[in-house]
Amino acid sequence: MNSTHNISHMIPTDYNEALNSAKNKECKLAIKDKLASMDKEHMFLTIFISASRKEVPQERILSTKCVFVKKSKPEQYKARLVARGFRRIHGINLDETFAPTPTFNALRLLFLTTNLMKWKIKKFDVKVAFLHSFIDKPVFVWPLRGLEVPMHHILKLNKALYGTKQAAWCW
Repeated sequence: MNSTHNISHMIPTDYNEALNSAKNKECKLAIKDKLASMDKEHMFLTIFISASRKEVPQERILSTKCVFVKKSKPEQYKARLVARGFRRIHGINLDETFAPTPTFNALRLLFLTTNLMKWKIKKFDVKVAFLHSFIDKPVFVWPLRGLEVPMHHILKLNKALYGTKQAAWCW
């Protein structure tokens, strides 16, 4: 078995790796698509922050990274902007961190009712699901490299973002 890896088939793990990879055109397109959908959903507000950062303490500004996933179509990638929300503190800048889910009995009742009423069950996927839910507390992130944001500006999230602890709760 050959242990060498074909670099052209590896998925980039961050922004720099994506730009330096053999698939940089596909990655740039994925980033452009993601930023366009975020802009369409009014995901964030660009706000000025002075050099002293008195407006928002340094520890309240989360860093971001770009994660890439290979799509089912060959040579196509999906980019996801992710906040590094592991620095957030429960009770200070977030309250709930879980996604509410139905109990087993509630699901049984749902399926029983569906069967009795002879309803059809359909499943669906909500594209960019977190981008549709408003965030409950102020969250600030550093702009991703490559995003055209003026100097001394950060992003205030209007909606939940992957990586923030309360994103699933908001959705």
